[in-house]
Amino acid sequence: MTKIQVKVPGKLYIAGEYAVVESGHTAILTAVDRYITLTIEDAAKNELIIPHYDDAISWPLGGELKAEGEHFDFTALAINTATAYLKIRKIALSPIKITIETELVNDDGIKFGLGSSAAVTTAMITGIMEKFAPDTDLLTKFKMAALSHLVVQGNGSCGDIASCLYGGLIAYTTFDQEWVKMHLPIKSLAWFLANPWPKLKIEKLPNFKMPFLVGWTGNPVSTGRLVAEIQLFKEEQPEKYAKFLVQSEKAVQKFLLGMSEQNEETIFAALLENRKILRELGQNAGVDIETELLSKLADVSESYSGVGKSSGSGGGDCGIALIPNQELADKVVTKWAEVGIKPLPFQIGEIQIKNV
Repeated sequence: MTKIQVKVPGKLYIAGEYAVVESGHTAILTAVDRYITLTIEDAAKNELIIPHYDDAISWPLGGELKAEGEHFDFTALAINTATAYLKIRKIALSPIKITIETELVNDDGIKFGLGSSAAVTTAMITGIMEKFAPDTDLLTKFKMAALSHLVVQGNGSCGDIASCLYGGLIAYTTFDQEWVKMHLPIKSLAWFLANPWPKLKIEKLPNFKMPFLVGWTGNPVSTGRLVAEIQLFKEEQPEKYAKFLVQSEKAVQKFLLGMSEQNEETIFAALLENRKILRELGQNAGVDIETELLSKLADVSESYSGVGKSSGSGGGDCGIALIPNQELADKVVTKWAEVGIKPLPFQIGEIQIKNV
């Protein structure tokens, strides 16, 4: 009896945060080598096991898994979406046991801000497809995972889904969210999978050639809350918000130009601009995007000829830095530790699938 193991990486934002929640706007993300591991194997009945939580959960063959508690919402809907897709394709189902383990938290169970809900949704879709429909293409898996995640979370760009699924470094342009929300109540899963999603674009980028560093402030945050606060600012000060969107897109496009030309100076300048733009957004909206520790993280990086900034929604969690060479990177890591920032030994990650 074959077991299939799927390791889905966590993610970090490099540039384009907050703007990417708007349709047609682009962000840069990287997958990192900390994983949600899903093991799927034949069994006597359908069973889901998450070691950190209570007992195994069962659901009927070909039926729906009813979520019991917030921890199972994302996994349950992903299972149900994958099952619906297999039925569309008239693929025979058999009972399976699914076990999930995570490296996206520390030893105390505190999240690093690596997108655990996106990773577990992606792992579930990928694992079930690998078991029953291994010919399913990446874009179809993205759409299934994105729809599952949107239904549970209610907002977000789904850039984290793309990052976890495609791996490595990507440029992600958000689909037309109003188009998706308008059609969700009236269109089938098959319709969503068959039709192109307006504005959606996912592009793989080459990996960084200079040292890429990650530092953790030790303060996990609620991305949903911070995004909601920025959306309130959007409603109250639409002109300032519109200016932010234009500035963010310019910085992201400058970053992409730097990557295409492998021009370190352009890449660093783009990230410096993005840091400044995000800091101004936080000040204008009264939201603490760049906290004191994240400011130290970025300032230390700049003092050693590099560039650093908050990653994702900010407010705590992780920051990222690019440094010209390893000698300077070692000095940055040492200085971070001195000022209370925990260096995390993360590298760029890729999704991994194997039989075990």
